[in-house]
Amino acid sequence: MPAQDHARWTQLLASVSLRAAVDRVIPADDWPAGWAGGVDAYLSGAAPELRWAIPALERLNWRLEVARFPELSTADQDSVLEGLAARPDTAPDFAVLRRLCWEGFYAETQLPAGRSGPGSWHVPAGLEMIGFHDVPPGTRRVESELPAGLRAEAVSDHYDAVVIGSGPGGGVAAQVLATAGHSVLVVERARRLDNRSLRGDHLHGKRNAVYAPTVGPGPGHPRLAANCDIEWLVDGDGDGFRYGLNAYAYGGGTRIWQGMAWRFFPEDFVMASHYGNPPGATLADWPIGYDDLEPYYSRAEWELGVSGEVGALTLRTPRTKTYPMPAMPDEPARRLLARAADRLGWGWGPIPLAINSVPWDGRPACVRCSQCVGHASPVDAKNGAHNTFIPRALRTGNAEIVFDAEAIAVHDSPSGVTVELMLDASGSPVPRTVHCDVAVVSAGAVDSARLLLASGLGNDHLGRHLHDHRYAALLCVVDQPVKEGIGPGHSIATLDHVHAQTVPWGGGVLVDLMSVLPLTSAADPVDPEVPRWGAGHKEWMRNGRPYAFGVFGMGQEVPSATSGVTLAPAVRDRWNRPAARLRKDAHPASVEIDAGLAGQAARWLEAAGARHIRPQRTGGSASAAGEHSCGTARMSADPGDGATDPYGKLWGADRIVVCDSSLHPTNGSVNPALTIVANAYRVAEHLVRNWPAPSNAI
Repeated sequence: MPAQDHARWTQLLASVSLRAAVDRVIPADDWPAGWAGGVDAYLSGAAPELRWAIPALERLNWRLEVARFPELSTADQDSVLEGLAARPDTAPDFAVLRRLCWEGFYAETQLPAGRSGPGSWHVPAGLEMIGFHDVPPGTRRVESELPAGLRAEAVSDHYDAVVIGSGPGGGVAAQVLATAGHSVLVVERARRLDNRSLRGDHLHGKRNAVYAPTVGPGPGHPRLAANCDIEWLVDGDGDGFRYGLNAYAYGGGTRIWQGMAWRFFPEDFVMASHYGNPPGATLADWPIGYDDLEPYYSRAEWELGVSGEVGALTLRTPRTKTYPMPAMPDEPARRLLARAADRLGWGWGPIPLAINSVPWDGRPACVRCSQCVGHASPVDAKNGAHNTFIPRALRTGNAEIVFDAEAIAVHDSPSGVTVELMLDASGSPVPRTVHCDVAVVSAGAVDSARLLLASGLGNDHLGRHLHDHRYAALLCVVDQPVKEGIGPGHSIATLDHVHAQTVPWGGGVLVDLMSVLPLTSAADPVDPEVPRWGAGHKEWMRNGRPYAFGVFGMGQEVPSATSGVTLAPAVRDRWNRPAARLRKDAHPASVEIDAGLAGQAARWLEAAGARHIRPQRTGGSASAAGEHSCGTARMSADPGDGATDPYGKLWGADRIVVCDSSLHPTNGSVNPALTIVANAYRVAEHLVRNWPAPSNAI
């Protein structure tokens, strides 16, 4: 923080008026008031990130001092704050104070500096007050072993394959190629961070980031996002939702996902044939069907490790093998919604999760912590590329990985591929050129397309057809505490509205809404009768929060002809490459899906006896790139219909294979990760069987 701002901040922290206001927003009772309970330590330690709040707090502090706020009775102090909250000119400043109170009293975070010491963890009194623990008491943490990674100078000049990205697609490709005897370099642009760095930070987690997310990608990775006629510039050290929810970490999104591991339905592979293509949409059939992918689904479930139950949720996805682990145990939310589903005549079951319900693959069972989604597992029970596919590749002795490295260009020729890398060496970027027989591009739907476009590769379909999923979340209050911090999160689902008459265009899955972090509850108490601050708010956080509940719907997004990834002509990244320009418009058919999902979610909650049902969120991603983005290098049987052939080989290229969600022509009615894994096995095995022969071309 600049010296001038530091002086202003120090003066604010010394203000008796401001401290008194904090202690009325969160008053003392059997538990400390806000200032002593964590707000003081938070404002001191997190100062470098809080410069944005200085003007608002200075204006608010001036008004409090004019009112001689510390000298007033508590009743009169509350009256002053109520007036500030009600006036249009002062309400925004009071909202800033209230936000900082919630961050300081109800959020665990890693402080960058301050009197608590650099890197120390801030665990405020509010978390103990409501009984929130990032892990159950007595849990012995188990950290995932991380590969050391190559130093920049140790990267070889040639590999059989360079795999760009360590997520589920790249991880599977690395495992299959290395197991077949090929030398493989995995290029991961994220830093080498342990699980503790990716868990428990309520202000810097990817899904709940209030400030720069730990899983970045960090500054110097700008995007130009567009929606309809509005454009905005975002960078990787800002709002995680606006940038896009894909995690930039070793293991990709599977490092911090909750692990919903669904199979797509047979109809998902023939959307255009099944429903027709509405005007302005670009629906397409896959060049393969469910039966082609089924053996790979079974392999994916067993090699990734999925807990599930064969029953109501698997009736329309025929399988040749059962799940390797039983479903996660029962819990109150599942019981409540199961009874409601029975009343409605809906099928239901426990959600298949890539989480160990029992000890598996040498790692413990899930301890059911209260913050699974968006956080790493405290006992390494969450299964992803980081603790399954890539370690297997490395154990062959044929694979290596380099962290904090970025592929900035890929050059294809009949005789081989040249990959231009920028490697970090003690904070200084080092350019490196690596030659290989094949480049496997697995950087996600946005960055795979951007890399290939910036390299001058691909046909007219590359970058087009960007789409995600549609979302509808309904909040409510129920008469029994059903969300008391029992993990891992979503527990029960119904698939009765997938390719059914109730929701158009393929519909989607309905699940219970997972427990939210205390900070989210404080900012949005669900029940409209809860005061927005003060003693009543604190009492609700302590005793009313477990009664807050909800249902979440996720369904098809119909790709629009105007949506896609292109290169931003005037925006450059830290390597002077053109940034990605993203545009994603909501097709009218997608809006119909939103309404259908919300309507069925409301029916489910009403059948459960819920009150105060209201929408939390309806529509697509909060940015132009959601966590399930796909379609930008879609597979096709003909180059006139897609960017790659049915096995991911880029049309018009000799040795470039795409192996991630970019390949999906459509994204299904459920989470796509298991399909990414299954299809990656299919793509990688085909590549091994059809390894390009050396060319004699000069």
